[in-house]
Amino acid sequence: MSDRIRWGILSTAKIAETAFIPSLQHARRGELVAIASRDGARAQAFADEHGIPESFDSYDAMLASDNVDAVYIPLPNSMHAEWTAKAAAQGKHVFCEKPLGVSAVEAEQMVETCREAGVLLFEAFVFLYHPKSLKLRATLEEGAIGHLVQMTASFTFPLQRPTDNIRMNRDLGGGNLMDVGCYPITYARFVFNEEPVSVQAACRIDPDYGVDTRSSMVLTFSGDRHAALQSGFDAPGGQRAVIHGEKGYIAVPQPCHPKAQDGFVVCRGDREEAVAVEAGVPPFAPAIEHFHDCLLDKVEPMQTAANAVGTMRIIEAVRESSETGRRVDLI
Repeated sequence: MSDRIRWGILSTAKIAETAFIPSLQHARRGELVAIASRDGARAQAFADEHGIPESFDSYDAMLASDNVDAVYIPLPNSMHAEWTAKAAAQGKHVFCEKPLGVSAVEAEQMVETCREAGVLLFEAFVFLYHPKSLKLRATLEEGAIGHLVQMTASFTFPLQRPTDNIRMNRDLGGGNLMDVGCYPITYARFVFNEEPVSVQAACRIDPDYGVDTRSSMVLTFSGDRHAALQSGFDAPGGQRAVIHGEKGYIAVPQPCHPKAQDGFVVCRGDREEAVAVEAGVPPFAPAIEHFHDCLLDKVEPMQTAANAVGTMRIIEAVRESSETGRRVDLI
């Protein structure tokens, strides 16, 4: 491998164009060299628009290229496992959109497949690598609000129906939990820095589409500490989190999609301190740079792909709790 990572993208998905490519352009030691689409003309047009040297009319053809070191996979959830396995078989490192698989078993198989192939696998919860999240973690560890006791987090937006949006397609791994609900779940695990011991939840299933469109969840962590989480497609609201400690609380706007200039507010009694964070780069860039560092400098990953298995176990527990009306123990 040279001193730069050569990237290919599987599909011309919107998130590749609006988020991944601008971030890669700002990341150190990486370059976009290939784009693949099952529509060759579309791939060529995309390549021409973005100055990408090579375009391919099939995913397999791009994976077989010796000019590609790593691939970004922004395909529908149901296709993640198949194309991660095919990429690993060709020796390509994988940066896969979240959630990694459509079940805990599938996610575990993906992790094992990449381990056996000797390739790096990242799940694209990119906020985990962002300076805002790292500053928050440091603030918590410094004891700014004392011992953590509870938190709330939400991610909601209105999705108009009827629709052919893949978020509402059950066969493609749709549903709010797989699209937005996985964010507050991952954020809660990040904040408490451990896995929950149990889940209690309620979900609304759309009768026409057969997918969950909103969810309310309570994750219990050690010491009887709780995270109350909400997600869904049925109402506006955006993203926010509030983290409570014995000495105060921290209010976090846009916790899972931080901006180039961002921050949070630490509140203790009558005192409020605005903590500013200057990232200066698009949101994917810190995660992509860390991916490069892991490959080129043999740096240990800050987050392992095995964390994705935990995410899916919790999502499955949320579904089970909603269906049975009972708490589901995870440990």
